[in-house]
Amino acid sequence: MSQSPHQSTSIQVMSRMFSLLDTLAQGQEAVSLKYISAQTGLHPSTAHRILNDLAAGRYVERAGPGSYRLGLRLLELGNLVKGRLDLREVAATPMQELHRLLSTSVSLLVRQEQDAVCLLRTSQERHGVSLQRPPHQRTPLTDCVAGRAMLTKESSAQLSHLCQQQGRRLEGVQLDVQQTRQAGALVGSDTSNQSTTAVPILNDTGEVIGALAVISAPGMEQVDAIKETARRISVQMGWQADSAP
Repeated sequence: MSQSPHQSTSIQVMSRMFSLLDTLAQGQEAVSLKYISAQTGLHPSTAHRILNDLAAGRYVERAGPGSYRLGLRLLELGNLVKGRLDLREVAATPMQELHRLLSTSVSLLVRQEQDAVCLLRTSQERHGVSLQRPPHQRTPLTDCVAGRAMLTKESSAQLSHLCQQQGRRLEGVQLDVQQTRQAGALVGSDTSNQSTTAVPILNDTGEVIGALAVISAPGMEQVDAIKETARRISVQMGWQADSAP
């Protein structure tokens, strides 16, 4: 079915609006109308008209004569979306796909105070890969690979304090944290001496909000697959590569 002239015009206007918003999002400060026009290919009068409409809805703010920046309405909408994001829901499908790829269980852990807690774990059933919510069990962060992988944002003082409280040697934990920061993944053994690979998951501010963990003795390809899955989940939680420290 062909589009009506009205539908085509509406789509074109929306496309131009998105292009203008994307251009404003790329700038750290206010952006001039001349620059916006050059970047989007829109005539200055067309860009000006659309920007005025966006400003009326608070999606754009006038920062001065002939300059614009993103408006607070976008922040309000972004906070609504962020508040509705559920890590378990976001991670579910990628975890199942990773399980099928590696043929082994994948766990999602989060930090609760000074402990790591498993929220979700994949399991192979007759009908396919299912998701289970394990019994609520807390493990000290420094006692498990996933927990140590979630410590990449901690300062030296914070790590020292945590190790003192949990009776762990600071040097060993620092080495694991450094490995995670450099490689993006931690391969090691927990208190049960099982070889585990863990990769932190980040949110829109670059904060560590969880970790994926796979118990196995993986090769480089498997580690890369775990890292890619964690990256996909992080992106869906709002993380961007340029927000990483």
